[in-house]
Amino acid sequence: MTFVVVTERLAEYVRITVEGEASIKDFVDLVLTTEQETVYWSDRRLMVDLRGLGGQLDPAEQVFLGELVAQNLSHLDRVASVVPAEQITRNSENAARQLGMQLRVFSSEDEAAAWLAAP
Repeated sequence: MTFVVVTERLAEYVRITVEGEASIKDFVDLVLTTEQETVYWSDRRLMVDLRGLGGQLDPAEQVFLGELVAQNLSHLDRVASVVPAEQITRNSENAARQLGMQLRVFSSEDEAAAWLAAP
């Protein structure tokens, strides 16, 4: 994986910060690693900060990623992605939600944190 990933375990959720160049292979690796770690630590809520990434996945890759997250991170109650406002497409969010995953995309870390912390 060519992403640089930093993980912080906070009181209400886990925060993963990702930097590098956006590629579907690295996203797949990230989801698989995140699955292992969140199961091991019994995490329930996750924030993924993608604002440090360059580039963007195409729409089909975004849908695939949303489906992958829903399948591999189904043990999590909520997943929040934080991306630059101009990159919000809702493709991954809609794909994940159709499979029952509570995934939301935000442009504000504060809004994502509030949603994750809500009962």
